[in-house]
Amino acid sequence: TDCESEDIERNELFLVEGDSAGGSAKLARDKEYQAILPLRGKVLNSWETDKDQLFSNAEIHDISVAIGVDPHGVDDTPDLSGLRYGKIAILSDADVDGSHIQVLLLTLFFRHFPKLIERGHVYVAQPPLYRVDVPAQGKKRPARRLYALDEGELTAIRDRLAQEGFKPEAIEIGRFKGLGEMNPDQLRETTMD
Repeated sequence: TDCESEDIERNELFLVEGDSAGGSAKLARDKEYQAILPLRGKVLNSWETDKDQLFSNAEIHDISVAIGVDPHGVDDTPDLSGLRYGKIAILSDADVDGSHIQVLLLTLFFRHFPKLIERGHVYVAQPPLYRVDVPAQGKKRPARRLYALDEGELTAIRDRLAQEGFKPEAIEIGRFKGLGEMNPDQLRETTMD
């Protein structure tokens, strides 16, 4: 799902794992400058794959076509004039499987699109793993929704809320199973905006 803008510096492409996450991301995006490419299959571990064999993997072919740049090596001088997005962001679940997909995609860019990394075009978007619902404290302090990237941030939020006088049982903590489980507003405010 492409974006409307042709401003390459501003345009962002999100590589998203799976159709359900892709659906959430499509609804969460700013269609003016954010494009979504859902990856439907497992990305090949391309570390030992020759450049000529990369396109046998449909996901890698789709990524190359979407970004407008052919695979290249470290010593090559690739033609980047076809680059369509200033930012290429890997957006995967905040769990172990999502980390694995991140590593596979980062390996692909490091090994076969190194000039994109060298020029600062490749990013990793980090969605939160936890949502913390904090109840209101009278009329002056409305209910809040906080997000934690990982266990460490969750512990810090719990400690801060305890210092604010909240009892542990008063706050509600939810763990996201994946991007598809986040509603578009949550995905936009925590990760894509």
